[in-house]
Amino acid sequence: MIIPLDLLLFVILVITAVLALSTRDLLTAVALLTAYSLFAALLFAGLSAVDVALVEAALGAGLTGVLFIAAILATTRRSETRPELRRRYIVTPLIAAFAGLMLYASSGLPDRGDPDAPAQQGIGRAFLSGSLEETETPNVVTALLADYRSMDTLGETLVIVTASLAAALVLLRREPTTTSPSDSDRSEDAVELGVDDEEGPR
Repeated sequence: MIIPLDLLLFVILVITAVLALSTRDLLTAVALLTAYSLFAALLFAGLSAVDVALVEAALGAGLTGVLFIAAILATTRRSETRPELRRRYIVTPLIAAFAGLMLYASSGLPDRGDPDAPAQQGIGRAFLSGSLEETETPNVVTALLADYRSMDTLGETLVIVTASLAAALVLLRREPTTTSPSDSDRSEDAVELGVDDEEGPR
């Protein structure tokens, strides 16, 4: 993927993240986070990490979005009142400082496709040169995830399945029905007046 398109996707990711944090409509926030996952999947696909892109699109934009929407339908669609402005004056500079630190650290990373990069040395060369022969998989990322570290990938899948089942149990939980205070008050008043709800006045 060309670098200008990478930069455009990065800017879109930042914008969608900021909008998701600033909106008070939770359903809109879920839609923005889903779009965030889709754009992140495009970035992964541009790095030839097709499997990671598929997982991000399926889990981040698909399953997670469905769970969030189910949680909203079971609770409320509006978020709580925003904190005081003084807290924003403290948090915003910290976020800006952290983002600046990450950008500064990323400036020291090697160029994409650099053969002298640390990732291309050592065992990386063995994976790049022998993965096709050993796994018969043309994509090196797929070979690493599904062959060389298949048990680790299986463990991650089990964690995702367990978390999904736990979320489903929480969302499907039903609170026991209780008599509202107004109903109980009316029943007490009826007893005091000697009136039966079903039989009428005594």
